[in-house]
Amino acid sequence: MNNIPTARRGRTHYQRGPNDNRGLSGICSVIFLLLLFLLPPILFYGSEGRRHARYVTLREAISSDIVELNRDLDGDALRALERSGGSNLEALIPGEALVHGTAGAIDAVTTDGAMGVSIPGSLALRRNTQYCQWQELQSQHCQTCTRTVSAKDGSAKEESYSCNCVTHYDYVKGWRNFRINSILFDQPGAHHNPQRDPMPSRMFTSNDATLTFREGDGAIDNVNDATNQQRTAPNNNQNNRNPTSLQTQLNPTMLASGIRNQPWRRVDFVLNGMAPSPSFFSRLFSSIFPTSWTTQNTRYEPLQLLRDTPTSRAATEDNFVYVGQGGYFFSPYESAMTSQLLNYFVQYMEGSLFDWQLGDLMPSCRAGDVRFYYEVQDPNVVSVLGEIGRNDGVANRLEIRPRVMTGSGPAASDASSVGMVHSGVRSAEEMIIAEDTDSRNMALLFRGLLVLWSIPASRLIGVAFGREVGSSSLSVQAMGAIGTFATLLGGTWVLIWGTSSSSAGIGGGRDTVLLLVMGGYFVYLTYRSSVLRGVGRRWHAVWCRIGEWANVPPEWRVEDTYVPNLSRGDQPAHGKNLMGEETYPLKRF
Repeated sequence: MNNIPTARRGRTHYQRGPNDNRGLSGICSVIFLLLLFLLPPILFYGSEGRRHARYVTLREAISSDIVELNRDLDGDALRALERSGGSNLEALIPGEALVHGTAGAIDAVTTDGAMGVSIPGSLALRRNTQYCQWQELQSQHCQTCTRTVSAKDGSAKEESYSCNCVTHYDYVKGWRNFRINSILFDQPGAHHNPQRDPMPSRMFTSNDATLTFREGDGAIDNVNDATNQQRTAPNNNQNNRNPTSLQTQLNPTMLASGIRNQPWRRVDFVLNGMAPSPSFFSRLFSSIFPTSWTTQNTRYEPLQLLRDTPTSRAATEDNFVYVGQGGYFFSPYESAMTSQLLNYFVQYMEGSLFDWQLGDLMPSCRAGDVRFYYEVQDPNVVSVLGEIGRNDGVANRLEIRPRVMTGSGPAASDASSVGMVHSGVRSAEEMIIAEDTDSRNMALLFRGLLVLWSIPASRLIGVAFGREVGSSSLSVQAMGAIGTFATLLGGTWVLIWGTSSSSAGIGGGRDTVLLLVMGGYFVYLTYRSSVLRGVGRRWHAVWCRIGEWANVPPEWRVEDTYVPNLSRGDQPAHGKNLMGEETYPLKRF
């Protein structure tokens, strides 16, 4: 398995004349641009809906009764609860209550059955797949030309466009985290990317994780002491357990999103599980970097754990073998004879069959090769928040699982359930606040994307109403973008959060009303202050602007007129707008 990238020089194309997107290319450009306009509001609305559901769920959780397994239950209660297998659960824990606890004793194994790999002591295992693929790099240099475009009424204007373009193609082959479809390459035959994916990236969770909660744990020192005792005591010895402790299983759905605050550690299988000796450069710079970051974030396991991999499905069907070099499993690509002959024919048709270059002599991976490595989350201490109940699959055993809150929407939604696993000692309030922060940050990310979307959207809306927002001053353009964003955000909050003052959280009551008023006022100022444009059929004007942005030829986007309508009294031909700025209509040529 080689890691050296390979570079090849592709063809150079010279296109004389305009660089317009014609034919199928133009249609695809328009469709792509329409998707860019339609998808962001849909994704934003879904994000705000998830934010609302998560906020209501967490608000209900923080106001619920929370039973502390390390504090509220004494030794007698813990022993009685475990001996009964949960039959007296309702007597000790109210039916509507959540449970919170900190466990310093974790017994878990995570397995990837397809490869036959099991990692003890891990709650989550992630398989990261990489593909050897060609990547096309395109560089284009064009001149700027001007042309006169005419409307249906005979009015005209000048526009700039790209012309006389020179396009260079280069290709680089290396390991990618995703597959690249080469069918649209300039030379797809010489740089063919097989789309095989026998072992896609995936996350696995422990199906039999057992947590031990001890009376009095909850402070960092107490948990660390309990963890050290567990490491020195024999495993699976029930007689050595603390008599004031409770063992429960952890439902795998609690780990579906991983463990918060726990970094992923790479797994490397080496002889006897011993970390390799530091390299020369590591020893040389040890005074500057006392501890190697790679060693800290790598978990070394003995090669004996791979004894079942030669008979696994991935090894027998897809020829995966362990090659090391950082914990990699590798599968070479083997093409069929018919596929190879077809590829030679395509190379002959595109003229690259005898295009031999120096990069072909470099030792590199073959396009279609696949490799992957593992990462684990294996915390020493975890804090959990959920509900406790009897395990239907195992007799006389308790399990902690997510709890679906009643007032937060559909029961099948992940945002309406409370099931948290955090690394370290965390109180229930800290866990809920951290989850709320994650939810709010995700919503802020989509709101930020909506701000960027509002810039071209405000210009397109202005075209529909006979305004050239893009040709106006920067202050008018900013007002248009802010007004579009605020109006859409306020309208979404009205639909999701409502407008009553009892709607708690961001997006309720006064915030929504102020946002709508500000957005409407800014939209009005933009309408009154922006430059006039030719008026015609509104939807036709919108299509012409989309066509212009998609770089389609002028005959695809013939405007009705370029002459602004000054008879409506919206704005004088020459003068100042509401912002006190000079405005000039478009000229007629």
